[in-house]
Amino acid sequence: MKPSLTHLDRESADLYALVLLSQGLDVTVERQEDGFNLVVREDLEQDALDMLGRFYGENLPSAAVPGEKRVPAKPWGPLGVALVLCFVHWGVAARGMERKWVLEYGSSALYILQGELYRIVTALFFHADLEHLLGNVAGILIFGVPVCTRAGTWFGLLLILLTGGMGNLVTAHLYRTAHLSIGASTSVMGAAGLLTGFQVVKRAGIKGLGPKILLPVGAGAALVGMLSGGENTDIMAHLFGFVSGLMLGAGFAWVQGDRGVSREQERLALALLAVILGGALVKWW
Repeated sequence: MKPSLTHLDRESADLYALVLLSQGLDVTVERQEDGFNLVVREDLEQDALDMLGRFYGENLPSAAVPGEKRVPAKPWGPLGVALVLCFVHWGVAARGMERKWVLEYGSSALYILQGELYRIVTALFFHADLEHLLGNVAGILIFGVPVCTRAGTWFGLLLILLTGGMGNLVTAHLYRTAHLSIGASTSVMGAAGLLTGFQVVKRAGIKGLGPKILLPVGAGAALVGMLSGGENTDIMAHLFGFVSGLMLGAGFAWVQGDRGVSREQERLALALLAVILGGALVKWW
């Protein structure tokens, strides 16, 4: 016997136990300091989860399939990112160091391939002018909020950061030398790719594999095209940011399903964010 569903509140534990008992499955409710656990025989654990999944699908279609107690996502994460971008832009402009910092911390293909990998992260925080900044702030809020709502606040921000870094890294390998770019637009396109990846997996689960699951990809690609038509726009970085988001979003949705992230996953995402940003800031300062 081992816990199959953990960290539940009392109401959920009682409901799930009742459902399982009604299907002839022996279950025990254990009280712990951080909530309630449902305990079933180890060889019946998957049967129990399948029963609860069917119950939710038939009777509570708007609810998530039960699992560990999940962390409610909040929209303050992308808002915080937007404020940080504004603060960095203001600080750099106030010191008159735009050119110096862009050269030292921009996404330079030459220096990235020489080992200065921190640039794929630091480049995301600098913008050429106010118009460039405001466009990316709007994009982070528009696409970042639904990503964090779906994937969790810290996990969503981690995915968005990874898409930007991956997009800059692949772009550097493509251009190899004469290329320098800045701006959070790679992550904005990555966030659009994440949402597309979520939808692809969702459609595949509902309608099965087929041409229709590619509809979100087409819509996302069209969106990238519309948002990549400005002067001095790094189209390839946008494209690779979107593709990175598409892959990460599909992978996340495939592994996680319709469940939200747990507290443990959020803590892990926060730790990884701290490591990545901390490593970049060491070089920054």
